[in-house]
Amino acid sequence: MLIKLAQRYSLKLVFALTLLLGLQLPNFLQQYETRLDAHYIEAKDQLNQYQILADLYFSGDLQALIMKHKNSDALLFSAEARVIEKLVSRFKQLQSQQRALQGPLISRLYFLLGEFNSPLLRETQENYNAEIVLNKNSIIVGLVSALLSTLLLELLFLLMAYSCSLPTSKKQQVK
Repeated sequence: MLIKLAQRYSLKLVFALTLLLGLQLPNFLQQYETRLDAHYIEAKDQLNQYQILADLYFSGDLQALIMKHKNSDALLFSAEARVIEKLVSRFKQLQSQQRALQGPLISRLYFLLGEFNSPLLRETQENYNAEIVLNKNSIIVGLVSALLSTLLLELLFLLMAYSCSLPTSKKQQVK
């Protein structure tokens, strides 16, 4: 009886917690996308300064500007070539991330899972402002995550009950 009571309340608790967490995911995603946009605009503005120089002196070829810097005898210019290359790489990475976040909500959330260790995700976590925004996306994600977690926990309880109800000889055969 006590086990059934604990099981019932744990299911309710898991449902409530994952519902609240699921309601937060679209808002977190939106804050991540806003932060990504800000970094993208910053990188684009910085790169644009070098692009202007490439337009003036190298017919718009940014790689020619980088090579000119790399081949320079002045250490300052050769060091600057690495700075420009890193900026170009960062810009392309941010641009790629923006493109990946253009799809439907489920693919955007899946993309976010892949960014688990990225500095931008950590930055978003550190500055995250939790709000319960009740729109269609947050309600769907909240309910789906709550239902899935509750079903998984219920399945775990059923497996445990099945495992406990097996006779001792059958348990040894299962192992």
